[in-house]
Amino acid sequence: MRVLIVDDSAFMRKVIKEMVLSEGSNEVVGTARDGVEGVAKAIELKPDLITMDIEMPRMNGIEALTEILRKCKGNAPAVLMCSSLTIDGSIEALKALSIGAADFIAKDPQVVGQNDPDFKRQLLAKIRAIGGHRRRLLNHSTSGATKSLPIKKTKVPNGLCTSFEDWTKPEHIDAIVVGSSTGGPPILETIFSGLPASLPVPILVAQHMPELFTRSLAQRLDGISSCGTVLAEHGTCLNEPNIYIALGGKHIKPTRVAGKKIITRLIDEIDGALYKPSVDMLFSTVANLFGPRVLAIQLTGMGEDGAIGAKKICDMGGHVIAQEESSCVVYGMPKAVVENGAANTILSPEDIHQVLHCVCNTTSSSGVHAPQSNRMSA
Repeated sequence: MRVLIVDDSAFMRKVIKEMVLSEGSNEVVGTARDGVEGVAKAIELKPDLITMDIEMPRMNGIEALTEILRKCKGNAPAVLMCSSLTIDGSIEALKALSIGAADFIAKDPQVVGQNDPDFKRQLLAKIRAIGGHRRRLLNHSTSGATKSLPIKKTKVPNGLCTSFEDWTKPEHIDAIVVGSSTGGPPILETIFSGLPASLPVPILVAQHMPELFTRSLAQRLDGISSCGTVLAEHGTCLNEPNIYIALGGKHIKPTRVAGKKIITRLIDEIDGALYKPSVDMLFSTVANLFGPRVLAIQLTGMGEDGAIGAKKICDMGGHVIAQEESSCVVYGMPKAVVENGAANTILSPEDIHQVLHCVCNTTSSSGVHAPQSNRMSA
């Protein structure tokens, strides 16, 4: 990947440059001290990816991102925001994602300056995944090549296929689960935007993010719909039909207690889980609780987290939607779901948005549909 590094700290530019170059296939085409230089070099050097600090003099990272997307237009590089591990940093990072940044990486300058191996691993993985996916999409568009979808896309909301009404009826669903990672927050905004207070069942979301960022994400999503968004912490009751964002940095395991009551259990570590919260754990435990009465949605992200859990939901009779490739920042997690045969449907974010509105708008005349706890499998 051809990388441009934008940071007002000479020391951080040096550290990040060394990390990027430690992977031999990468090239650092330039560095910039602030947003003004960053915009100019983005236009001049045409990098594949830019690492962009947020707090900088003259022009900050948010302003620079906006200018780069405006001036580079159809051939804009992917931008990876470097955000401080603070509340302000998390709010600014989410704002950058909504504008068009591919993803963010949380940094503690004191730790990163000591050649932090975890930061380095995340940085290289994100550069590899984001840059690689961007190149593939550009190659497809310039060559005229199209990728055939192994599953026929369901049409919504017009010309619905016969099965659509079945798997979107509230009386057939007890829970909706969503797995999301790299590039996910803006997609979550798209699919949840304008959801009414008549949301009939809880929506549980596992978004790979640090704790502070999931807190800010829950607050941000709470303002875009009428159904309410709650941060799912240890012991949170999940029975009410809200959107629940799993607390970052831990794994979420919905658990039945006292008969029909479902609460959140948070777990620090589980074997084989590279990212927190684990989508596989969320999907698998919800499948155990609700049996076939689950609608699962797998969004953009690196790796394969969620593929095992999605297969379990599919095998138990639930319905699994995978985000289609061209709208993903990284087509890793949805691809894994498609390739293991777990995806029933492949949809764009706009179509997933319509699906969720259809679920809300087909409630019974009595109002909000309560989860059918008596029908759940143990």
